[in-house]
Amino acid sequence: MATMLTQRQAAAFSGARVAPKAPVLAAARSRQSVQTKALFGFGGAKAAASPATTTQFMICIDCGYIYDGAQDFKSLPGSYKCPVCASPKNRFKAYKGTDVKGKPNNAPATMKKRKDAKQW
Repeated sequence: MATMLTQRQAAAFSGARVAPKAPVLAAARSRQSVQTKALFGFGGAKAAASPATTTQFMICIDCGYIYDGAQDFKSLPGSYKCPVCASPKNRFKAYKGTDVKGKPNNAPATMKKRKDAKQW
């Protein structure tokens, strides 16, 4: 084993051909931005966001409460609970009813009607 190592070291110093180093030009190319082509929907152009986004109301499926906060429901922390029945955030579904215009009515009778209608 030791003899093989010394033979290789001797060949390296005796003028044996060594593979050339990578050119410096390749490093400059790698720093440039690379534009990828879309493949199965990945890396393509992003869809333009619609300027007029409609408010999506979220309803608690346990009591019929509709979230009416100023903050977007998705951006609420995972520890958010329904203020009426204390159900966790994952018990809220998108409300598909059309009776809400402006701020939702969260009166107990209205909440019961919404819960019974199951419009989620």
